[in-house]
Amino acid sequence: MAGSKSILIDNYYLISLVIILIGIVIVGLYYRRRIKAREIVLITSLSALIAISRGVMAWAPEIKPVSALVITVASIFGSVPGMLIGALSAFLSNFFIGQGPWTPFQIIAWALVGFFGGFIKTDNKVIPMVLSIPLVLGIYSISVNIASAILITGSLTWDSFVTMEISGFPLDLVHTGCTVVVIFFIWNPFRKKLMRMHTKYKVLAR
Repeated sequence: MAGSKSILIDNYYLISLVIILIGIVIVGLYYRRRIKAREIVLITSLSALIAISRGVMAWAPEIKPVSALVITVASIFGSVPGMLIGALSAFLSNFFIGQGPWTPFQIIAWALVGFFGGFIKTDNKVIPMVLSIPLVLGIYSISVNIASAILITGSLTWDSFVTMEISGFPLDLVHTGCTVVVIFFIWNPFRKKLMRMHTKYKVLAR
């Protein structure tokens, strides 16, 4: 691992710029259609709510409801709005937690959680509880551990990645467990409120 500088760390800013540009293109394509002002307000309001929930729990490592909220919101409004809300929630919440080189990785991680969460359309809360495990323990944790490998070891190699996966596994389990528990409590009541908003005001029609 020593002396092996990865392509990723050597071109970190370029890759971060690419991630940002991809995000801008996706947002631009989504907003190309006739979008209502209330939809923009809804996306930003839900993102701010989720960001605040993370900021409030900043004192407790990994005990945060962000993933659960992103998955729940995406299940009502769809994959693309879920992806936008996940990405914006990560960006906004880091004003509480702290912006840094890890921010692009968290943005893309929660964007992917929101995207795949949009495919979970069921009133049976057991299903999202189960599916949230690979989303959080897989997609989110892998993205964050890649960032940790780069920041801590200075390179991204297989050894550094495995080291971060092993050392971060307890926190990843806490995050996953927190997500499952939060989904258990909020899935049906929160989805009912969101569904009422979705049908009454015709916002973010899927």
